[in-house]
Amino acid sequence: MSSELIAMLGGGITGFVMKLISAQMSIQARAIDNMINRQKLADDSADRAAKRSGDGGAWIRRMIAICILFSMVFAPFIMAFFDVPVTVEKTKGGILSFLGFGLNGWKNLEGFVLLPEVRQGMLAILGFYFGSSQVK
Repeated sequence: MSSELIAMLGGGITGFVMKLISAQMSIQARAIDNMINRQKLADDSADRAAKRSGDGGAWIRRMIAICILFSMVFAPFIMAFFDVPVTVEKTKGGILSFLGFGLNGWKNLEGFVLLPEVRQGMLAILGFYFGSSQVK
């Protein structure tokens, strides 16, 4: 094989490899640009959603949390100073009492009646706030 043929073959192979590397770099640059553009669109969408949800929903959730905290912490102490009884139904029990049968009158309770729903709400609020503080 002559030296001119080897030089031409070597130049052709080198040109092919350089063109292949250049094409790969171009593909990677376009892929990175596409990822950056997609991230910009996602950020823009998230920003618009955050602005849209600022319609008072956070204040409503805060007000519910404040009411539950008030009824769990402060209301029992405040109600202890007043002699206003709370009246509840007194039933015999059983499945018919759920339907209104078996009502045995009314019973006065002294103090503050804490419903199970309020306790469950308090547990949910505590779990949410302590759970979200662990994520930061």
